Amino acid sequence: MNVRMFRLCAVGSGWLALAVSSAIADQAECEATVRAIMAPFGDNAPEQQLNRFGTSVTKFGENEMRGYSLQTAEGSLYYDADKNPASLSFVNGDVYTSMDKGKTWTLANSTPKEVMDTAIAGIFSQAEKATNITCEYGVDLDGKTVNHYAVDYQTYNTGTPTRSEYWVDPETGFVWRDTMHSKGDPEMFITVDAEPAPDMTLPDPKG
Repeated sequence: MNVRMFRLCAVGSGWLALAVSSAIADQAECEATVRAIMAPFGDNAPEQQLNRFGTSVTKFGENEMRGYSLQTAEGSLYYDADKNPASLSFVNGDVYTSMDKGKTWTLANSTPKEVMDTAIAGIFSQAEKATNITCEYGVDLDGKTVNHYAVDYQTYNTGTPTRSEYWVDPETGFVWRDTMHSKGDPEMFITVDAEPAPDMTLPDPKG
C-alpha cells in the first residue's frame, strides 16, 4: 500500500470512528430521555411539569371506555365520557371517587408510603430494563413538530410485555400524545391526546 492510499484509509477510518462514536452517544441520549419519561421521579422529574388535559381511550378485548383526564404534578383527575369528574388520585397514594359528578368525594383507598415507594422502585426498574428504544426527531403530529419515542418493556408487577409511544414537544417536553399497548390476555390499548391546561387544578376532596 502506497503512502497516499494509507493516508486515505486512515482518514476514512477516522471519520468512521467519529460516526460510530456519535451514533453511540446519540443512542445513549435517546435511551436516557425515554427512560426519564417512563419514570419521571426524583432526578428524572422535569424542571417544569405542565398540566395535561385531554381525551383518554381504553380498549380491552371487545370493550372500549372513553373519558377525559387531567394530569398534574400533584395527581390526576379522571372524568367519564360526559366530562363528569369520577375519580381523583394523588401522588401520596390517596384515591377518591365521586358519585355526584364531583360535588363530594369519598376516600376509596389510601396506599401506605412503603407500598408507594415499592411501586416507584418498580417503575424505575422497568424503565432501566426497557428495550428496543427508538427516537425520531422532528416528526409531524397534527401540524405540530414533535419528537417520537417508542419503547418495549415488561410491567414490573405482572411481567406483561408492553409497548409505549410518546409524542413530545422538543422545546417544553410536553407530551401531546402517549399510547400504551399491553400484550396480556386480553390485550389493552390506551391512547391519551392532551393539551396544556395551566389554569386547571385538582379539586380539594375535603373542601
